[in-house]
Amino acid sequence: MSEKQVKTKRVVKRRLNLKRVFLLALIIYLFYIGITSLLKINVSSVTVNGNNYVSDSTIIKLAGFNEKVPFFGFTEKTVCEKVESNGLIHSCKVTREKGWKVKITVEENEPLFYYSANGKIALSDGSMIDGENTYGVPTLINYVPEKVLLGFISGLSAIKSDIIHSISEIEYTPSANSDGTYIDDERFMLSMNDGNIVYINNKRLSILQYYEKVYASIGDKKGIFNFDSDYDNYYFQEIK
Repeated sequence: MSEKQVKTKRVVKRRLNLKRVFLLALIIYLFYIGITSLLKINVSSVTVNGNNYVSDSTIIKLAGFNEKVPFFGFTEKTVCEKVESNGLIHSCKVTREKGWKVKITVEENEPLFYYSANGKIALSDGSMIDGENTYGVPTLINYVPEKVLLGFISGLSAIKSDIIHSISEIEYTPSANSDGTYIDDERFMLSMNDGNIVYINNKRLSILQYYEKVYASIGDKKGIFNFDSDYDNYYFQEIK
């Protein structure tokens, strides 16, 4: 019978390295302190861009920055949802900048006219908001069928703001023949601030974009422009 060889394992005792443990704990502690301190830093200032109708203070208040807010204590989505709750705000973007500053950039819905039939302001996105005519926009003085009204708003939203502000009053004036049948049920009369009258319809509303150029071509005359015409040489009737 052969002798059994007995193998023995050498047990190595590891000593706890207190210095390394302390250093690791210190690093974790300092990291924790740094993160918590960073999260406590408040927004230093807020700037607003892109607004003409809604004041900076209103947007800042809607966003919640009228009080102290941690620089990393908000999300862009949450802030923009609050800002866009104002009907005049179409879109919003929030960016964090150096120096713990925040910039809010908005795109507004353009006020187009005051609709006297319901006492509301029509906006470029097709919506309407309550309020008085404090935006310097024209007044639509009479009722317009909904389908025609939506088409008018859609077309007018593509027109330059300064031309819209050059209109003082809008009247829905559909044309009809002698038996009362509509010839053009999308026709409007625009009273301009310069004393001229413009007849136009939804189909040809884009012509209004060139009103200043067309008016300049006739000199100092005052009269009626028939932009609802199906011809390129728009009929002008001088008023003396």
